[in-house]
Amino acid sequence: MKNSDSLWIQKNFLDSPDATLIVKGDKVVIVNNAAQELIHGLNLDVNYLIQLVQTDMAENQSKTNNCFNCVVKETMHHNSIPIDIMDTAQLQKLTFSLDYYLIDDEEDVYSIVIRNNAAKDRLKNMEDNHDIVRKINRTQENERKRISEDLHDSVAQSVYSSIMTLNRMKTGDTQQDKMISQVQEQLRGTLSDIKGLAVDVRPAVLDNFGLTAAIHALVKRMQPSTDIELDFIDRSGDLSFLSDDIQTTLYRIVQEAVTNAIKHSEAETIVIMLVAHKNKISLEVIDDGIGFNMYTKDSYNGSSLGMINMNERVKSLNGYFLVDSKKDEGTTITAEFPYENITEPTKNED
Repeated sequence: MKNSDSLWIQKNFLDSPDATLIVKGDKVVIVNNAAQELIHGLNLDVNYLIQLVQTDMAENQSKTNNCFNCVVKETMHHNSIPIDIMDTAQLQKLTFSLDYYLIDDEEDVYSIVIRNNAAKDRLKNMEDNHDIVRKINRTQENERKRISEDLHDSVAQSVYSSIMTLNRMKTGDTQQDKMISQVQEQLRGTLSDIKGLAVDVRPAVLDNFGLTAAIHALVKRMQPSTDIELDFIDRSGDLSFLSDDIQTTLYRIVQEAVTNAIKHSEAETIVIMLVAHKNKISLEVIDDGIGFNMYTKDSYNGSSLGMINMNERVKSLNGYFLVDSKKDEGTTITAEFPYENITEPTKNED
């Protein structure tokens, strides 16, 4: 290892936000900055912390230890000890845990990480919230799929059947047949609306053929209703390994962003870019419209999946979401999701 590498590692350890001590036997070898601040701020007895760890080590190594959770402990790569510490300045009890990791068994070297359980609880709450959002969105999409299928297979078929029935009711009477034809034309319009609604609620192409096919179909369906040029640049390759949740979220972002841009941006062009990189998939929806002031705009539109909901959906899947807009400079909506590189992307590798 180069000397410069060693210095970098040492600096990284010293500046780590985790309060960490390296201990050999019962002597502290090195303490990082976060640990020093915590020890001095709460007036912690380091020798007491070391004794707690050594006692727990001895208990776990004892052959007579028959505690009910030993099987669980044996599978852990580290052990954790809960500890309550009194903050005399704030006059409140704080809950911490001492996580210790064996570094060198022969030399009796180990590290002790002092973790604030309040921070761990916040992280746990965040993960719980993300899990709730994922489950809600999954439930909503399943319900959308059911409604879409009902519209297509039941309602649409009933309307189509009515059109055929009316056709058989024609008798040759010019006036009566004209009225029947007018009703048939109205029903055909209703049938078209129902099919369009079924696709908006949940496109079957997304379930059957995947994300890129669904975006192509969306652009093809939306283009005739607007003078804005819609371009889809696909550099994604095979995305079959992406989860259904991520594919659905990316599709909903495209659907929402393009709809918003058509309604509000006064753009000439909307570009959708889907690019697979080595370990992430990125989506950008770019318009060259009037943009908006992000710090004064209350909402982009009033639809069910606004920017806040987009952001929540992306975050719940460990993704990245950004809206970048300036007055008269257009708007760019970006979403990125990391993924395990199962197969190398065939296009646009980083």
